[in-house]
Amino acid sequence: MQKTITHPHPAWIEIDIQQFKKNLQLIHDFVAPALVCIAVKADAYGHGLLLISKAAVEAGVDYLAVSCLQEGAMLRKAGIAIPILVLGAIHEDQIKELVEYQLEITIASLYKAKLVASHCAALAKKCRVHLEIDTGMQRTGVRATSALELYSYLQSQDCFEVAGVYSHFAIGDLPNQPFAYQQIADFKAISEQLPTMLRHMANSGGVCYYKESHFDLVRIGLLAYGYFPGELPPALAGIKPFFSLKSKISYFKVVAAGKGVSYGHTYVTRQQTRIVTIPVGYGDGYRRALSNKGNVLIRAQRFPIAGTVCMDQFMVDVGNSEAYVGDEVTLIGQQGDASVSLMEVAAWCDTIPNEILCLFSPRIPRVYKE
Repeated sequence: MQKTITHPHPAWIEIDIQQFKKNLQLIHDFVAPALVCIAVKADAYGHGLLLISKAAVEAGVDYLAVSCLQEGAMLRKAGIAIPILVLGAIHEDQIKELVEYQLEITIASLYKAKLVASHCAALAKKCRVHLEIDTGMQRTGVRATSALELYSYLQSQDCFEVAGVYSHFAIGDLPNQPFAYQQIADFKAISEQLPTMLRHMANSGGVCYYKESHFDLVRIGLLAYGYFPGELPPALAGIKPFFSLKSKISYFKVVAAGKGVSYGHTYVTRQQTRIVTIPVGYGDGYRRALSNKGNVLIRAQRFPIAGTVCMDQFMVDVGNSEAYVGDEVTLIGQQGDASVSLMEVAAWCDTIPNEILCLFSPRIPRVYKE
């Protein structure tokens, strides 16, 4: 399978669907008998919401997780029928469609529960909900001391089917964290007082570092996309990224020594050199923070970004090396035996890989290969 580009573009993102499915299979085997939920929010971490979700369904995932109504509605309209959990806080004007699209709703307060109940009554419909308990994130979720009361209310209303109860790690991406163990213990103590339902807490870090947090279902994000900031368990060693960002050289010129390059002349040539232009910029989501820091691959060699990244393009100093207009450039990914990893790009930008993935503009087409 390869999605063709209808309108040619000088940059593209390649997605290897087979590697994605392999990642999911490895995770499924590792956490069994727990079910697997993959987060496809934020356009599936920049990989493309619809095609990644369809591939995940083909790979046998049990749940999809989105952040908002719009994402869930897109999946339902595309014919995806497996359970979809909306993790984000809901607003009153969204409830009608959340129920009509049969999305599973997070309930984190009595106030929101009553709003959903009133809409269900008006629609004469039921809905599946998940009770969120705050064990230390301080973001959303009912306090542990109020969880049983809220659960009792949900049980008292005929419109609700309580499908699950969950919590979020605050410090789950590092091993052997006392607070993570405390969160697990607190969640376990509360959830065990509730009748049988799906209990879920583990994120990618929880999957790798805290087996006690697997419970009945795990919610994986970055790990499914092939990235993890720490050391993977041996059973997950086959997990790899399947995202590559590529472009082509659009311009070439020889620049004399002592000349400034790009806005502000933050880069000045030390000797006569060859400068090539790449038609990607911060308007595409390629961060301005990469100015004078990042590297790209041309003909399987690394070359530095020269000067400030512009909105639609940036320059690279290739020295005396050969490079021509039309040559393929790898901004993230592998070329020959060389590679520029997403982790490197995130480090150059002083951020996390999740953020980098979420920033790439829709104007860069995604090409899916299987």
